[in-house]
Amino acid sequence: MRRPGLSPDVAAAVAVMRRDWLITTSYRTPLISSTVSLIFGLVLFHFISRLVHIEAFQTPDDYFAFVVVGLAILQVLNSAFSTLPSVARQELVAGTFERLVLSPFGAVRSLLSMTVFPLVYATATGVLMLAFAAVAFGIPVAWETVPIAIPVGFLAALSFAPFGLLAAATVLVFKQAMSGMTWIVAGMAIVAGLYFPISLLPDWLRWASEVQPFTPAVDLLRHLYVGAPLHDPVWQSVGKLVGFCAVLLPISLLAVDRALHTAARRGTITEY
Repeated sequence: MRRPGLSPDVAAAVAVMRRDWLITTSYRTPLISSTVSLIFGLVLFHFISRLVHIEAFQTPDDYFAFVVVGLAILQVLNSAFSTLPSVARQELVAGTFERLVLSPFGAVRSLLSMTVFPLVYATATGVLMLAFAAVAFGIPVAWETVPIAIPVGFLAALSFAPFGLLAAATVLVFKQAMSGMTWIVAGMAIVAGLYFPISLLPDWLRWASEVQPFTPAVDLLRHLYVGAPLHDPVWQSVGKLVGFCAVLLPISLLAVDRALHTAARRGTITEY
């Protein structure tokens, strides 16, 4: 049923997000296990930080704050790369993808709507990780700039979404979730400086930190959450994120549309 006051398209998008929320919360064991895993990761890096003594960080707490923000953003990174193609694959296997294809809302907008809840959920998880680290380990949070991190985080998530859409387009054509996603995420985590400063990267690899939106997103959010110094001016980092959104979102949506047409032409759109 469409909610009063909402246009049909908005109501359909909200319905998709609500469905994703209900599915996620209906399985409590994965929620509990993932929460325990995140806490374990924070505890592990807290003690690892006690071993870190390099010029980039004056104290072990500085490195811990640095890596906590990286781990929080890693949740969004995983969501952008892995969740949507997995969901698209599940829809094909369950035989429910044809409903999206035949619905007035359309498959492209349905897939775009499917990116929203995973990104919001991953962002909320990242915020909870930061809150836990602040309470349990006393990381220095820059509370005066934290509110600004909300729109910046939204912009960052928007710049991450095209990667999930491109992966979903691949699933629609080849009917397989991309098994190499874990390696791609691991590589991005390294070149974006999630675990250590990008200044430590070798010269032949450092270029990779400049050709994706994750590096400026990490840099900005670290600055806003824990007061870490910026490598580039704010306007430059924000401009990069806006540029990636402007370029990659239309390309990814076009790729999904072309993938649907290719599958329809082959008669494989409902196969898996």
